[in-house]
Amino acid sequence: MKTKKLFMLILLAFVVLACEKTDETEVIEDITHYDHSLILSRGSGAKLVLTNPVDGKDLYVSKPAPAVEDVKGLKAGYMCRNAVFIAKNKLKKYTMSIYTCDAKTGLNNTKVTEDDLYVYPEISISPTEPKIVFSGKPNDIPQYRSIYSINEDGSGLSHLSEPLELISGPNGGTFQIQPASFPAFSPDGSKIAFHALVVSHPQANTFNEFVIIMNSDGSNKEVVFSDPGKNTGIYDLCWSKDGQFLLFMLMRPDDGFHRWVKALNINSRKMSDITSILEVNGDQVYHISTSPNSNKIVFNQHLGGGSDLFIADFEYFDDVFSIKGSPVKLTNRDNTGYSYYTPSWQVWDENTTK
Repeated sequence: MKTKKLFMLILLAFVVLACEKTDETEVIEDITHYDHSLILSRGSGAKLVLTNPVDGKDLYVSKPAPAVEDVKGLKAGYMCRNAVFIAKNKLKKYTMSIYTCDAKTGLNNTKVTEDDLYVYPEISISPTEPKIVFSGKPNDIPQYRSIYSINEDGSGLSHLSEPLELISGPNGGTFQIQPASFPAFSPDGSKIAFHALVVSHPQANTFNEFVIIMNSDGSNKEVVFSDPGKNTGIYDLCWSKDGQFLLFMLMRPDDGFHRWVKALNINSRKMSDITSILEVNGDQVYHISTSPNSNKIVFNQHLGGGSDLFIADFEYFDDVFSIKGSPVKLTNRDNTGYSYYTPSWQVWDENTTK
């Protein structure tokens, strides 16, 4: 009898261990398809597409409702709960405003900014709170655009850079900020990087393109990159997840406005060029965004007939930034029937296995 009881206890122990092993395996398999983030992109036809960055599966596809005339400057809102974008105001068609809607369904489309403010399609969302930073200017005052922030519910509008604000250059001298554009929140939400065309002051005889970093309240502006001359395009600023590097697109008129992808070490100011490795089949990179929780970059391509999304892993040693291996195509527009534009990568707080 004792032998039988001992046998039953041993058998029960094996069953328990087997169950625990099975549960553990299921969790591990689940994690391999879920990295707590999603990529929001604009699908052709003004679609909002939420894509799992691990397996490339489109989890939610919708359109803003009520409908808008266009969707520009699309970004994933805080924790991917909202889609945040720029669209024309139907009542005042010359005014571009910020709108938000549910990122999964497109419902509850709501205008965030007032009619007296013209907003450019250059926005960024804080990774730590539902706050938007954007480039805009008042409609009734002819002045250069500057940087603002506002909460996703439309409260708390703040002016972070002033038109014609003065700033010290990286090598001395004083410069006047003219158009300020493409702001980007740092991973901890404490800083904002942005691009500005500046002119020397008080004699306006020298133009420069600056990349500037400031605190999220607009204080302590510091120039981290300077390009002499005028008409250099600097856009799509985004940070590595640890805040050590700032990535952006750069175009100059003297080389046919080729789209270069740059990675700037914030501390050393060393610049790395990662353009060629990202140009799949020779097609130029069009828009970029970085992962909030891994060393990855997502991008699409400049193609007349639309584009897929591609993922590339990166690494850095000291202050040198490089791409690991070759980019991998994440999506398949031939199967989905729509192309992918302006990818935006944000943390998500739900399980993406579906």
